[in-house]
Amino acid sequence: MSEDTPSVPALRLHKLRSGTAARLAGLPATTLRVWERRYAVVDAPKAPNGQRLYGELDVQRLTLMKSLTGRGHPIGTIARLDLPALQALAAGTPRSPVQAPAARPRLVVVGRSAAQKLKLMAACDVVAVHDDLDAAEAPAATVTADLLLAHLPSLQPASAARLLTLYARLGAGALIVVYGYGAERVAESLRSGGAIVRRDPVSGRDLARLVTATLATAVPAEHARRPPASPRAFSDDALVDIAESPSSIACECLRHVAELVQQLTGFERYSADCVSRSPADAVLHRRLSETAGVARTMFEAALQAMLAEAAQAPAG
Repeated sequence: MSEDTPSVPALRLHKLRSGTAARLAGLPATTLRVWERRYAVVDAPKAPNGQRLYGELDVQRLTLMKSLTGRGHPIGTIARLDLPALQALAAGTPRSPVQAPAARPRLVVVGRSAAQKLKLMAACDVVAVHDDLDAAEAPAATVTADLLLAHLPSLQPASAARLLTLYARLGAGALIVVYGYGAERVAESLRSGGAIVRRDPVSGRDLARLVTATLATAVPAEHARRPPASPRAFSDDALVDIAESPSSIACECLRHVAELVQQLTGFERYSADCVSRSPADAVLHRRLSETAGVARTMFEAALQAMLAEAAQAPAG
């Protein structure tokens, strides 16, 4: 045993730094940081210097999560399970039953070879097959899906960012990526964004099993659907005029709603700009932008109703 590898008693008596905990769990330190930031996978205390400290049970949780994500469980679905639940899941013991969606799962596939491998898989509907990412990103290709499966000959940072953006746009509950060649750091950025990543070759039988296991824990697209955002109903200048102009409505709600629309519009733009900054953050910021757009649309409708009411109110 090397000097920098703590013994079991040391694990029980002392707290470990994140790098050591990640190494013992078989995780890249960057992955642990992403999991902590996004999913709060371990409730580890902080030292006075702000650094998180990990114990033996924390390492056990991380080790199980590393194993389970490698077997196809998205980190977001297991992040808050307690240790016994993780152990039961790893052992194959059923935990709380997962209700199957009423409709058959819907798949969007990028790559004809992957679609060919899944042609005999009758448990789901392949609603769209695209030759490449360019075809999948075309405006006419917009559909909803429970799972996005992409088979790429090579994996580049740009293609990873595009995949995560497409994943968010489809509202899919899971993303599987199979690739031939590419840097591990790019694959890791996809995993940090919630994807399940496999290196070729993957047989048709193994791919079907992976899809089935992933769909069992994915959020059905029909549960994640929400009304789309509409184009802006008010320009920036119009919102300023509404907020600053006197109103026949006695309260200040008209001004407050106009200001809320301004703030939501600004956040919608900000999140959309952030999508292209990091592949790992693309899904988060795309969904934030879409959520802000939906909220903006709702408040714009309320603002239009209030303006109509103010126009009908008697003067004075």
